[in-house]
Amino acid sequence: MPDEIIQVEQLKHVYTRGAGRITAVDELTFAVRRGEIFGLLGPNGAGKSTVVKVLSTILKPSGGRALVDGFDVCRNPLQVRRRLAAVLQENSVETMLSVWDNLLLYGLLHGYSRSQTARRAGSYIELLQLRPVLKQRAQSLSGGFKRRVQVAKALMVETPILFLDEATTGMDPLIKTATLKKIQEQAEQGRTVILTTQLLGEAESLCQRMILMDKGRELASGTLAELRLLSKRLLRVQLRFLKADANALKSLRELGPRQLKESAGEIIMVVSGGADEWIRKIAAFSEKWPLEHFEIHGANLEEIFLELYRQ
Repeated sequence: MPDEIIQVEQLKHVYTRGAGRITAVDELTFAVRRGEIFGLLGPNGAGKSTVVKVLSTILKPSGGRALVDGFDVCRNPLQVRRRLAAVLQENSVETMLSVWDNLLLYGLLHGYSRSQTARRAGSYIELLQLRPVLKQRAQSLSGGFKRRVQVAKALMVETPILFLDEATTGMDPLIKTATLKKIQEQAEQGRTVILTTQLLGEAESLCQRMILMDKGRELASGTLAELRLLSKRLLRVQLRFLKADANALKSLRELGPRQLKESAGEIIMVVSGGADEWIRKIAAFSEKWPLEHFEIHGANLEEIFLELYRQ
């Protein structure tokens, strides 16, 4: 069995809008390994959702090739669909059915009996706090509740691949945290998860590998450690002065950070270079302007993305 469950080669998709044509995905190539959480990341308009729609057979690509578990998305769409569950940006629920009937129907379509569906859905009803609305028609629910129903449907079935397109948007923080933990558990049990999000902190905590996209193209790809190397060895420096001083902040800027933010007395800089080099710089700096607190870490994903985007 091949290690790569998804293979994308020179994928292209062009939308026609009025008299114009918009290239949403432009010669994109990547592969996803079995059992990993893989991130498709980038701002609005990067092409993330279009890639997911192609891989889930909703859209036919304009060029290139995509295989899902060995099946071509254009030639074998039914075989592809049998291998996946998806949470898309559009809330895909049966609006005239109750929440429970939505879950029941989805289970039946995936070959589960009524009792199997009830057993499988139970933990996700609790996880996503759907019990108070189980008897309500889906059309009466808010967008956030409809998204929760979608997530419950996707998590309760056993498919080898799970697509999550901005799946946690609008979720209560506690429900979101529990949902992300469950997604991680399913990946640890062998399920492949493709996550698209603008929330780079979420991706950083979940994804083993990722591809950063911009205007349909690959900006960079790899693990977080590999992306740090691509982004000129970025470091995050956090510090706080014993006593606020405008001249101290000015002198910090003269050290040449790539980014500098100050909030409530805490200063966060993104710098390039070696940790030893910056420890020496800050030590020399602190002789003139004493520090209350100082930390140095690798840059986070958001900082890396901004740097790569500027490059």
